[in-house]
Amino acid sequence: MLPITRVVLFKHGVAYFERKGPVEGNQLLELDFKASQMNDVLKSLTALDYGGGSFSALAYDSEEPLERRLEELNIRVPERGAIAAFLDLLKGARVSLPRGSETLEGAVVGIEEVSQQKGGLVIREPHLAVLAESGTLVRVPLLEVDELRFVDESVQRDLKALLDILFSGLRKDRKRLSIQTLGDGQRQVSLSYVVEAPVWKTSYRIILPDKPGDGSLLQGWALVDNTTEDDWDGVGLSLVAGLPISFVHDLYTPRYRQRPVVRVEEEAAVAPPVVEAGEVMEPEECYDEMEMDLEEARAEAPVMRAKAMRMAAPMAPPAPSMAEATRSSVQVQTRTQEVGDLFAYEITNPVDVPRGRSALVPILQAEADIERVALYNPEIRDKNPMTAFRIKNNTELTLEGGPLTVFEGDAYVGEAMLDTMRRDEERITPYSVELGITAKHDQHWRREDYRRASKSGTYIYKHYRQLLITEYELNSRLDREVKVYLDHRFNYDVREDTDEPVEVTDHFWRFKLDAAPGQTTKFKVTEVSEQHESVDIESIAHHEIANLVDDELISGAVKKALEKIAEKVAGIQKLDEKTARLENKLEKIEQGQGRVRKNLKALGSSSEEAKLRQKYVTALSREEEKIEALRTEIAELQERVEREREDLEEMIEELEF
Repeated sequence: MLPITRVVLFKHGVAYFERKGPVEGNQLLELDFKASQMNDVLKSLTALDYGGGSFSALAYDSEEPLERRLEELNIRVPERGAIAAFLDLLKGARVSLPRGSETLEGAVVGIEEVSQQKGGLVIREPHLAVLAESGTLVRVPLLEVDELRFVDESVQRDLKALLDILFSGLRKDRKRLSIQTLGDGQRQVSLSYVVEAPVWKTSYRIILPDKPGDGSLLQGWALVDNTTEDDWDGVGLSLVAGLPISFVHDLYTPRYRQRPVVRVEEEAAVAPPVVEAGEVMEPEECYDEMEMDLEEARAEAPVMRAKAMRMAAPMAPPAPSMAEATRSSVQVQTRTQEVGDLFAYEITNPVDVPRGRSALVPILQAEADIERVALYNPEIRDKNPMTAFRIKNNTELTLEGGPLTVFEGDAYVGEAMLDTMRRDEERITPYSVELGITAKHDQHWRREDYRRASKSGTYIYKHYRQLLITEYELNSRLDREVKVYLDHRFNYDVREDTDEPVEVTDHFWRFKLDAAPGQTTKFKVTEVSEQHESVDIESIAHHEIANLVDDELISGAVKKALEKIAEKVAGIQKLDEKTARLENKLEKIEQGQGRVRKNLKALGSSSEEAKLRQKYVTALSREEEKIEALRTEIAELQERVEREREDLEEMIEELEF
């Protein structure tokens, strides 16, 4: 088997493996994989011969169901009585077996049990019946047969295939891939493939200085898991960040299509062809996550006592600090490489990871550009700011996201999560609560007076501003000045009487404050929201004009124009009211006529009824005259209203602010 020489782990759940080694002549290479890996292997397998050779077809264990594969063979292995029962099934097969000093050849007739008296017992022994070449039927005790060979090669092949199938059924989770190399002499070949693998992870340590002037140290580790069946001995390891497209496609499972069954009947009818749609297998993703338990923080007093003891023993050489020991304890050999849109960590030293084990691989150790600060975001913690550091990625690497443990001097002080950072990017990362500073904030609205008026279409808009005022207060009990970054979630894009933020994120303005020791620092953020109220000019009233004048939103000329418009509006309203009264009167007359006509239909032909009919007809005639007069008056009013509205529209259009 070719050894694994290179492993590339990706962040989206796959790994690239490369096997390389020498072969001699026409050598057969065999690899074992899990059944779940076969789809990825068949999709990505690449074979290369560096010595001018080639490869024949690659053979692999089929995923075809065991029962279906056994159906293709004419022989079976019985559950019990392997030799006797098996030979009894092979009636007619030609066999060759030694018998004394001679060799008996013939066809199997079957297995017969023969009873023999031995002492007081009757023993039944199986005998193999063979029809010899001479035509003689020979019976051979099966217990005396130590060797038997099938003469027919087809029987030998079927038997070997049968046993291979039965054995592969015992290894349901293991599938073998066989690759035949073709060539002369010794040469180098390689096999590479992509299979599902655990996601590699990162974790970091930061050592902050415990005295001014010292630098900060950043150390990064990669966590890799070897879940393969091979040891990684001296492999070249690469860790790739990014999200290339990857999927699972079922190439391994044999596919069958339903075919029509054609029967020859008296009418010789032929069944129409039926084509069944192929089944699409959905990919499954499995991601492995690892949790790390970190040691408890040591209290400040024991650390100070330990320092005092070291200072009290001048004869002993001073012990190196944690940062100094860390620098000398870990040798990092990593280079980076841009691969398209991906970023790769190339581990230059060979890596050893036994199968079934995991490893921490150092990928980074550098002096870090870190500033100790505090971050106050009420949505993270309302009462206190967070102790944080502002880190700039001044390394040559892209820092992949992961957990980060923070030390100050020799003491553990907190933990954080580091987002993915490209070169020269900066982040503020909190790692503990700053209990020495308390914070509070208050928020309220304030509405300002109307600022101006504008006209659009048939509306006057009265503009004013709403101010959202947020007041922050930081009370420091520390004996040192702290640089505090304040994250304010903004609701509007405009601010007033507020310092410029040092950064703007998607949802926050970030301001920088200096919290003086033992003092209270106040900061106010004023956001401005532009609002308006609308007045419909087509229905404006005199009191609304008076309000516009009182709010000093219109000039005297505009006031006079609006008063004329208001008079026009009032006149139109009176005409509309008069029209409505006439229409109501007309409706009542028409309803009365309806009742009269209904009574006319009910009258008979008597003289009294004739007189009543004449009375109704006369009344209807008079009401028809009234109806006609009302309709004429209503039409005139509507025409007048239409003219007045046209004049109103012209007046509104000519109105200028």
